[in-house]
Amino acid sequence: MIKLRVKVISWLFIIFTAFLCVLQIESINTNFLELAAFEDFLRPQHLSQVLVVRGNGDRDGDGDGDWQIECHQKLLANYRVQFYWPGMSASFEDLMFYGSPRTAVLVLSFEHILVKRWVLDVASRAGYFNNSLVWFVLGSVHEFQPDESLIDEHFSGYRMGIDADITVALRGRDNCSWQLYDVYRISQQVPTPLIVQRKGEWTARGGLQLMDGYQRSWVIRRRNFRNVTLRGSTALTEKPAGYEDMAYLADDEHLQQLDPMQRKTYQLFRLVEGMFNLSLAISFTDKWGELLENGSWSGVMGQVTSRTADFAVCPMRFVLDREPYVQYTAVLHTQPIHFLFRHPRRSHIRNIFFEPLSNQVWWCVLVLVTGSTLLLLVHVRQEIRLRCSPIDPQVAFVWFTMLETYLQQGPDNGIFRLFSTRVLISASCVFSFVLMQFYGAFIVGSLLSDSPRSIVNLQALYESNLAIGMENISYNFALFSNTSNQLVRDVYGKRICRSGEHNVLSLQQGAERVMQGRFAFHTAIDRLYRLLIELRMDEGEFCELQEILFNPPYASGSVMAKGSPWKEHLAHAVLHLRATGLMQYNDRRWMVPRPDCSLFKASQAEVDLEHFAPALFTLVLAMMASALAFLLELLLHFL
Repeated sequence: MIKLRVKVISWLFIIFTAFLCVLQIESINTNFLELAAFEDFLRPQHLSQVLVVRGNGDRDGDGDGDWQIECHQKLLANYRVQFYWPGMSASFEDLMFYGSPRTAVLVLSFEHILVKRWVLDVASRAGYFNNSLVWFVLGSVHEFQPDESLIDEHFSGYRMGIDADITVALRGRDNCSWQLYDVYRISQQVPTPLIVQRKGEWTARGGLQLMDGYQRSWVIRRRNFRNVTLRGSTALTEKPAGYEDMAYLADDEHLQQLDPMQRKTYQLFRLVEGMFNLSLAISFTDKWGELLENGSWSGVMGQVTSRTADFAVCPMRFVLDREPYVQYTAVLHTQPIHFLFRHPRRSHIRNIFFEPLSNQVWWCVLVLVTGSTLLLLVHVRQEIRLRCSPIDPQVAFVWFTMLETYLQQGPDNGIFRLFSTRVLISASCVFSFVLMQFYGAFIVGSLLSDSPRSIVNLQALYESNLAIGMENISYNFALFSNTSNQLVRDVYGKRICRSGEHNVLSLQQGAERVMQGRFAFHTAIDRLYRLLIELRMDEGEFCELQEILFNPPYASGSVMAKGSPWKEHLAHAVLHLRATGLMQYNDRRWMVPRPDCSLFKASQAEVDLEHFAPALFTLVLAMMASALAFLLELLLHFL
């Protein structure tokens, strides 16, 4: 009887031991398949950092050693692996730090109570459900509950946004396949429903099989924001009274010289609204943003950093002081900032009558005229001596005869009879004709050509007698003050801020002084051009404008808070707008049309007083000399 009992107990022990071995082998196989599925998931992600989250109970027991050996063998060869389990000395937040490499997180069971409390809840509060972490969360299907309902039940309470990279893998009843689901929501700031979309599946035989849409970037897959309302911020600093904020911002046809950067950039964000199926609620302020004494920001920067606004819909300059507080998009707007002035004409009277020929040529002409006059005097005496013709032998007759020759008038044919005299007169006429043709053609061409400009750089502007000013705006003070260029500092300290002069002006005041002339104004060039047109500057004055650029154009982009979920989508939107030409088209719509100065000068060429003054001055001198000679003659007559 005792032997029978011993046999029964022995058989029961053997059967129980075999059953435990089968369960352990099945557990090891299941862990191996989970690991294989996770490795196939990691491969297209191109990640090197892995964090494995296990339940607290998994680290006790014999099965854990086998699973950890498998994990080390499979993962440590290709990845850097960390392990975390609830209850260990370090918290889950201690494993994360700003700027760390993108990490894949493997959660072995999202239904585990300790995993929920110490991992998922912590990640939700700290904002770790974003694109910086790639989550691969394992679970099991429920027989009487749809997969989407199960996932929504467990994940709907967590804070996540559109940049969440969460893949939930539900193990099938055969323990050899997993159904994969993509989980995110549009915005974590507003109550939007959790979105659960089937992503694909993993099987032991077929491996990872993703659906067609998941071969593309997640930014492209999630372009439908389902008409969610996002908050934008912009600064309006020049809005005239009587205009409603939103109507003024959206108007792209009137008053384009006022707040052009903000209004032009807003037109791009209107395209973004249609691109992502979203709506924008704009908040307005009158300041770009300054860092206050308490460490906070004012204006647009204050609304973005406090997350009152999701991003700025106006361009913000790339400034080092802002970089620790916000992150920038790609370039949305480039602002050229120049000196602009009407280039003065020459300060002395322009003697265009002497310009065609150099001094050497003029001396040669004078020698030839004098020589031909003396030679004609010899010929006249020869004519008288041979009695060929009755002519006056005086020098005055010879001088006026040669003057007539050079002025294309010429003497009477019967006056001179000698062949040598006629050759001299004919040669002088031909020479005079060639000289006058070249001389006249050059003068006409000089009238049609541009006047040479000498003030074409900052050094020449500094040394000129022009008044120099700048617009009363913050970036001008930073530009002239925060520079190591001594010439720029001298322009600011010795010319703009010269004592007794008021040269820091508003845009309107600067435009009016530019129109008056002899004043160089430093401001955003497109705004000044547009205002000059509004002030009805004529084409002649417009073509006299000269630009001097000494600093590269300012590049600016939108800003958003650090860790914003909209960063990738805004970057994609800017790239799309630039690649399709929509951004360039929007820039052209806001460009100032400028007249073609070459056509204007060709049609408006004229001899004005500046060009004709030397001739008048010469005539006046001749008349004065004649009057003086007349008075002397009268005096001698009475004496």
